[in-house]
Amino acid sequence: MKKKKGIALVLSVLCLSAGAAGTLAYMNDSGQIANQLVFAGEKGLDAVLTEPSWKAESALLTVPGSVISKDPQITNTSELDMNELVALKCQFVYSENCPDKSKRGTLLSPRDMEKAVQVYAIDYDSDDRTKGNWIRFAGQTKSDAVQCFYYSEVLKRNIAGRKETTIPLFTKVQVDKSVNNRKQEWIREIGGVDIKISGQVLQQMAGEEYFGLDNPKNAYEAGLFDFEA
Repeated sequence: MKKKKGIALVLSVLCLSAGAAGTLAYMNDSGQIANQLVFAGEKGLDAVLTEPSWKAESALLTVPGSVISKDPQITNTSELDMNELVALKCQFVYSENCPDKSKRGTLLSPRDMEKAVQVYAIDYDSDDRTKGNWIRFAGQTKSDAVQCFYYSEVLKRNIAGRKETTIPLFTKVQVDKSVNNRKQEWIREIGGVDIKISGQVLQQMAGEEYFGLDNPKNAYEAGLFDFEA
């Protein structure tokens, strides 16, 4: 069997918090989508995680009903003949503004996550049963603080400058129109919510179905997308 190769990708944190006077403040994305890539394996396998629609200047302050563009996606940038199998992880964590310093950077509790989903609506591609290309890991729901997804299609290599890209994991974060002062206070009390996106990429290997490297579904079922590693 050929050696398994993979990449870990990390996207800048998106911070959501409640502001004063009944508004919701959308904090600046600290990394300006400057992704950090950690490479493991042989030279040639490469990918990038981006959010092309994210514009910090247009999303500094939001009110109930407003929509913030956010579209995490992966592009196969391998120079060699390498098709890829990809997965993404979405984590909801307490921000650096959390009053309880011991919680900062840790996952939201189930109770606080349930409150967050009542304030912020996300249009996950996996929830579109007619055309969803991202598949949420079994047993997880949009109310979970950690949600993992694998892409159902093989991401083709960069042929003659063409860089094949997944469709976005989601395209927007919306402040629900029903959000009132009581719900905003939920978010203010915990100091806001950070959304972290990270990814994993494996090289597809034809004829390696026994090891799960032939297609995304087999890779998922074989446990190759291991976000705990």
